[in-house]
Amino acid sequence: MMRSIAVLTFTSATILSAQVPGLSGVWKADLQKSQLSGPQPTNYMVLIEQKNAVFNRRTKEEAPEIIETTQIWGQRGEQRSVLTVFNNGKPTVQAFQGVPTRLIASAKGPSLAISGQVAGRPNTFTRTYTLSPDGKTLVVDIVNIREEEQSASRVVLVRQPDKAAESFRKPEETAGVHFKNVKTASFKDLPESEFINQMRYIAWSLNRDCEFCHVAHKFDSDDKREKRTARKMIDMVAAINQNHFDGHPEVRCFTCHEGHAHPLSRPQTASEVIKEKEAIDKANAEEKAGAAPPHPPTAR
Repeated sequence: MMRSIAVLTFTSATILSAQVPGLSGVWKADLQKSQLSGPQPTNYMVLIEQKNAVFNRRTKEEAPEIIETTQIWGQRGEQRSVLTVFNNGKPTVQAFQGVPTRLIASAKGPSLAISGQVAGRPNTFTRTYTLSPDGKTLVVDIVNIREEEQSASRVVLVRQPDKAAESFRKPEETAGVHFKNVKTASFKDLPESEFINQMRYIAWSLNRDCEFCHVAHKFDSDDKREKRTARKMIDMVAAINQNHFDGHPEVRCFTCHEGHAHPLSRPQTASEVIKEKEAIDKANAEEKAGAAPPHPPTAR
């Protein structure tokens, strides 16, 4: 019994020691000192929270969990995103900006390093957090590699009083209010950021860009047949999950599409794989030539 208590105490102490001192809190970007890829936002806020959570549900292993919520205001209004990692140096796959991503986080003193790899894609990113000795400034260096194109950003964050967290508690506009022409019932009431994550997930599941379904610069248009079909598929998936899985999202776009615009009835031959990749590369190049900026356009 005493040995069990000793082991438990040691484990708890280890978990607590893995927390990154001074990282938690509310932060605001100094936009003059920051270097962001893409259009400049008008405001940039970050909330970082740390707590112990279950890392492995099977073994009940716990680890320090870090939750970073980012609010960015720009030409499209407010955008939010959430990054959740476990600070134990072990990989885990979680949704980041709507897409399954392999994440590893590890801390050394007042610094935290996070690496991410998008599932099924050659897209990677690293984020390095460096806290100043006085604990008042946090510098985040971000490097993204997407389809062999690299971009880098540096966000200089200044600590804010706790009351500044009120902006994170305000509910977002729903997709039906924020965007034009959202018709699918299961998406209308989603918070705006979750709706965007769903759009990203659909694009990832089909291995296509947004313009596969949307008209460039006219995302509210219903002119493309693919968009009208997508609405039917969204309703179909929602009905399957509601009727057969008690509303849990067990079936999703990737369940059938697996990275293809149209679900396959059999495995592809080698020549078919090459032909499809060539067609995708050509279509993406044509779509990007007349596409609207990505959403959101700021640092990931």
